[in-house]
Amino acid sequence: MTALLRCILVGLSLVASSQSWAMDEADALDVGLSPAAMTHLDASMKALVETGRRSGVVWAISKNGKLINHKAIGLRDMENSLPMQKDTLFRLHSMTRAVTAVAVLIMHEDGKFDLDDPVSNYIPAFAQTPVLKSRKGDPTDTEPQKTPLTIRHLLTYTSGLGYPFDYDPSLGIDVGFKNTLAPDLTIEEGVDFLASKPLLFQPGTHWYYGFSSDVLGRLVEIWSGQPYDVFLRDRIFEPLGLNDMGFQVADDQWHRVAKIYAPGEEGGLIDATAGAPLSNNYPAGSKIFSGGGGLVSTAIDYLRFGQMLLNGGELDGVRILKPETVALMTRNHLTPEQGALNWYAQGRFTDQDPWTRFDGYGWGLSIGVRIDDQTHTVGGGLGEFKWDGFANTTFFVDPENDIVAVAMTQYLGPGQDDLEMAVRTSLYGGLLY
Repeated sequence: MTALLRCILVGLSLVASSQSWAMDEADALDVGLSPAAMTHLDASMKALVETGRRSGVVWAISKNGKLINHKAIGLRDMENSLPMQKDTLFRLHSMTRAVTAVAVLIMHEDGKFDLDDPVSNYIPAFAQTPVLKSRKGDPTDTEPQKTPLTIRHLLTYTSGLGYPFDYDPSLGIDVGFKNTLAPDLTIEEGVDFLASKPLLFQPGTHWYYGFSSDVLGRLVEIWSGQPYDVFLRDRIFEPLGLNDMGFQVADDQWHRVAKIYAPGEEGGLIDATAGAPLSNNYPAGSKIFSGGGGLVSTAIDYLRFGQMLLNGGELDGVRILKPETVALMTRNHLTPEQGALNWYAQGRFTDQDPWTRFDGYGWGLSIGVRIDDQTHTVGGGLGEFKWDGFANTTFFVDPENDIVAVAMTQYLGPGQDDLEMAVRTSLYGGLLY
């Protein structure tokens, strides 16, 4: 590939403007919500900012396919007093995963693979990837895969892939992600490195959070013959008018990016952007396109993406997936033996408050799904699916009540539930029919 062609292709991944397609609007009452619900939501978001728990928030809500609330409050840059705006850009981190799932399923509809294909059919190095006999034992004590790692294992997060802090340091998997997601790497290089290191457990054993979606992004490159950023632009972003979603931010658009804040030792919020994962990966020129956490977006662009899923894979006359494919993506695929979405049971993130909003949720194909016969601590409807981002972005899609909700801030610290709870409490307390 010539340098000129590469520059052209990279340019396609840049967030370069705020000209996204609009959505039809409606009053809450016209779509079966009490106007008081929107008043309560606005007040709850204002309280998050005024009490110093967030620097600022942008949120967008649709019901019955109509935009009923899209607002911004607070600051995206406290040091320079720059306000949050509706077109503020946010690091999606793990909300990237739903987009990657859609990309993979587009390739599935194109006949590029079967769900139970071994990953080694496409990335041969994974045929020899060993498995740790014990996560707590000797990191060199490994065994072969008893069941070959498959595409289904990657999509259901039963692959055995974790994150760097899950591995023994002697394995050389750096806690700073420099071996896998550094801006000077490609996902081909990062995934090849992963394939040379042992899996944490046998594929199919249980659910675990890690690099699965990054491997999936690399597979999309192999199946499509395109760089991952170009594939997303051609097959998802441009067809849906998501001009503010991408892996990189153009130099003249960085003023729109929200800073990440965290609680300071002496109170208040301090700038924590530099210490966040992937913090150096978004400027134009970086090469890594992380399928597990690399995208930026506005709230309204992500709402449109969610609306496409709610509509069964179609938006504004543009079909991205078949309805049956969306149904496959958004149903629970975990067995009771494979576990549920409780990271704390695995001894992870014990320095943070428990995320009880995941109680009663299973896992679809790279997305959390509400299990109907389980006990839940948050309001929701039948068939709902959702996920969040590391820096406190959140979304959910509720087919029963015809709702898509997105709320975005950039925050690291305790009380991450507060943002989603503000949205759910307001919406589900205000349903009229």
